[in-house]
Amino acid sequence: MVFRLFFGFDALMVFVSAFIALTIGYYAGKAFRLTSERLLLYLNLSFSILGVGLLTDGLTAVYAYTSLTLKHPAPIKLVLMVGNWILSIAEIVAFSLLLYIYIKQSFLAVEGSLIFAPMVFKAYNPVAEMILIFLLSCITVQALTNYSLKKELNSLLVFLGFSFMLVSHVFFLLTSTWILSYILAHTFQLLGFLCFLVMLVRVNRKE
Repeated sequence: MVFRLFFGFDALMVFVSAFIALTIGYYAGKAFRLTSERLLLYLNLSFSILGVGLLTDGLTAVYAYTSLTLKHPAPIKLVLMVGNWILSIAEIVAFSLLLYIYIKQSFLAVEGSLIFAPMVFKAYNPVAEMILIFLLSCITVQALTNYSLKKELNSLLVFLGFSFMLVSHVFFLLTSTWILSYILAHTFQLLGFLCFLVMLVRVNRKE
């Protein structure tokens, strides 16, 4: 019973996160078509990659759970590991794109609305989580710097979004030693995505 409840929570959070990530990617793409802002194009690519990674991870988890419940012979551990690695790679690629954008913006002093962020699931790969925490720390510092210069709501939402994402990955890293951290990680992750979604909706309404 406990296993089913935990799996249900995990699957729900992953699919909701995937849906929000893909929605953010859609809004970023829509804003890019209206403004031709390259930063929005990168944001669209990053969130689309994250959304696909989350969706893949969620589907592999459902497949593994179904096989286990129906007692079908299937390499469950291998399926879960492949899904988690796909998500980890997707996250690293997406976060690297976002860090590149922020660094490029800092050097070129590009002006305009800033957005960004990304996502996640499961701390089965501590090395990948450490890399993501490092990347998110750099991006969060850049977002804070951007907000301190602009002092506008969109910049604040971006900073809060990255901050929540950073905290979520710290909790994902602690999952193996504290099971409650997994629930907290998903919660902070969703809060981060919601911050980015609100920001992008505001950007699209202004156009």
